[in-house]
Amino acid sequence: MFTIEPVPFGSYQANCYVLTSAGRALVVDPGAEAPLLLAWLAGRDVVGVVLTHSHSDHIGAANEVARAFGVPIMCGRADAAAMADPHLTGFDEEGSDYAVTRIDRALDEGDLIEFGDDTVQVLETPGHTPGSICLWSSAQGVLLTGDTLFAQGVGSTEYLRADPRALVATAARLGALADDAELWPGHGGRTYLSVERARNPMLRAGLGGVGQPA
Repeated sequence: MFTIEPVPFGSYQANCYVLTSAGRALVVDPGAEAPLLLAWLAGRDVVGVVLTHSHSDHIGAANEVARAFGVPIMCGRADAAAMADPHLTGFDEEGSDYAVTRIDRALDEGDLIEFGDDTVQVLETPGHTPGSICLWSSAQGVLLTGDTLFAQGVGSTEYLRADPRALVATAARLGALADDAELWPGHGGRTYLSVERARNPMLRAGLGGVGQPA
């Protein structure tokens, strides 16, 4: 069983997560404030960095974490190229040319990411971006949702490369998970699928023809 530690970083307060199993740590969405983030990670046995999507507030310390620990950077395949383009990530709007130019593993639906004694499964969840992914643990009933699903909301489709129709299908798919699934979003606090289904009609639509995760 792995532990989950969230800490928000940066002006957008995007959650960076550390998943730890048997002393091995997986870092999800190291988005900003690299010196502070690295201080938080000091002493841990980090084995990899996972980026849930290609927006600036979720990737802005990825290079520094990967370099400090000598670990691979992973993201959804359809967002891999965008990671290196400051216009597509939104860094240009912040006056920055920050780019994640090295993606060591492009992730696809059903891929497993191992750390310690545990694994998480990759779910392709397009909509907010084409390559948005969620990380699912069926053993623990835990879903890290990135910016796909929040407490009282879903990801915005006002950004470049967003697809409202894809997000509707994605939300319907996630809505078919077990009621007690814990949702850990990219912004804000933990919630539960049963709570979100009750207040979000997009989650009540069932599978909608999209495969349910194992």
